[in-house]
Amino acid sequence: MSHPLLAQLRSPEPAARAGACREALRDPSGALLAEALVEALADSEKAVARAAADSLVALARASSGVLPLLRKALRAGPRSARIHAAFALARLEPPEPALLPALVEALAAPDGDVRWSAARILVDMGRLHGEVLGVLLGLAAAAERPPVRRMASFALRTLAPDRPEAARVLLAATRDADGSVRRAAVTALAGLLDPPPEVAARLGELRADRDPALARLAELALGELERAEGRR
Repeated sequence: MSHPLLAQLRSPEPAARAGACREALRDPSGALLAEALVEALADSEKAVARAAADSLVALARASSGVLPLLRKALRAGPRSARIHAAFALARLEPPEPALLPALVEALAAPDGDVRWSAARILVDMGRLHGEVLGVLLGLAAAAERPPVRRMASFALRTLAPDRPEAARVLLAATRDADGSVRRAAVTALAGLLDPPPEVAARLGELRADRDPALARLAELALGELERAEGRR
């Protein structure tokens, strides 16, 4: 297909590519550009991938042919396309477990916005599908990449603050080999509801940790749990 916006989508300038993604919505034949927009989900520039996703979400609400393209990208696209396709699909329908592989990949993304977006979707999915909690527990305990363990801990804080298995995994994570994971676990422990006594005991120990940031977080977490106990 020949279309002026196709050439713009291939521009070496990220601003031009992002502009083409947005302009597709105003074009009467915008739906015919859906495949090109799906390809743009893999763009190395975050602004371009996001603009493509925004346009695809809007087009999907007006055309039944876009959802199948997003699902295909979720299954077989490049890594960035899988992640952004998952984000787009979560905006169009309740998040399904089919999104899990892409979302787990996103937890390790170098971009913090991408990591947090994935964590939020996983929490939403966990409220609909009980098996997601088990996935997050496993990731927080044993994922190979530290960023995944860290983000899974944060997701557990929101999804399962009242679950003893979450408390156990987070307690174990305070002994993780990676400092950022330990700090995330301590922060997550502060959000638990009615935690077991071991939590306060461990936070008390960590107030003397040689990592000053971790020790400060432990102090704050312990104070938060004590205030929560006083409110009950």
